[in-house]
Amino acid sequence: MGVNYNRNVECYYKSARELFLPIQDVSEIEGFVIRLGKKTYHFRGGHTPWNNYCSVMLAENKYCTNKLLQQAGVPVPKATAIHIDDFKQGKLRNIIADLTFPLVIKPTSGAFGEDVLCNIPDYEELHRLTGKVFAGKKHNFISIEEFHGRLKSFRILVFNNRIIGVLERYPARVTGDGQHTIIELVALANRQRKQISDTLGPIVIDEECHIRLRELNITPQYIPKQDECIVLCYTCNASRGGSYEAISNKMCRKNRRLFIKTAAVMNLTLAGIDVECEDLGVPVEQSNGVIIEVNGTPSVRIHESPMHGKPTRVSKPIVRALLYRHPIYYLYVLYTNKRTAFYIRSVILLPILAAIYRLLI
Repeated sequence: MGVNYNRNVECYYKSARELFLPIQDVSEIEGFVIRLGKKTYHFRGGHTPWNNYCSVMLAENKYCTNKLLQQAGVPVPKATAIHIDDFKQGKLRNIIADLTFPLVIKPTSGAFGEDVLCNIPDYEELHRLTGKVFAGKKHNFISIEEFHGRLKSFRILVFNNRIIGVLERYPARVTGDGQHTIIELVALANRQRKQISDTLGPIVIDEECHIRLRELNITPQYIPKQDECIVLCYTCNASRGGSYEAISNKMCRKNRRLFIKTAAVMNLTLAGIDVECEDLGVPVEQSNGVIIEVNGTPSVRIHESPMHGKPTRVSKPIVRALLYRHPIYYLYVLYTNKRTAFYIRSVILLPILAAIYRLLI
């Protein structure tokens, strides 16, 4: 594998090798291909052969995802969207008329929690922050949703109508020592994050952090007491200073059906579902919970190398499912592989020898 390849590709590559699959490294796509019979399967980053392009693109559009799930009866935040031209024409107030504060703004197409701002308390702040995001000239559409706070955040990995991985996600936070300010604690925490993994983004004191600190009635110069935990924002992305822990797949049957249904509505065989709720053991609807996003190119690395908790080899069942499409050809692959040929040939030869023995006696 190339040294600069995506970590998700490395997970898939390792699983494919363990299954003795015929792999070809393709540096041009920063990934690899598996050839089984006349079929070729590409793996690149979080992209796999399991989801079609249209479904992945729909899932990337947060507004489309929200409306498709809403129409299917899946609990989602009440939401709308605004184009930059409508914002410039002063239509924001009318567009959000049916929504109740506090609100969330997020790029309609975006990733890693970039430019997502939660718990916006009033129209004046909403107008200011929406204008600031549009001024960055990265986005033409912004989704606006009602904020569901005081809930836990989870990432559910669904594959082939099965839940194969669950993470609990946490927003950026610092723990006080009675000596350092929040700003200083953030700097110390960011040094530790670099040592843990180069894939972790730094904790930042941004607009959302200031909203959170105002809610707590403190400033970045506040000195937390010994062992006092200060949650600095609402978004849980590791790229924005968040953390994640692998937890058990145990949940109530109703939630299990809900997550499988969510993937099916989006026509995704492999889906990463972000849900906010109090407890996975309680139906999402009963705790004012909502599904906030669906990812058609979900990370498997975060399940296989979590910051906390027991790793889950989720890439292996994803790759292994290819074998069920080509069982005879896979048997041929094992038959011709130097490491497995002896065992496969022995399995084939033993019944033949047994039949000959019976004829002779």
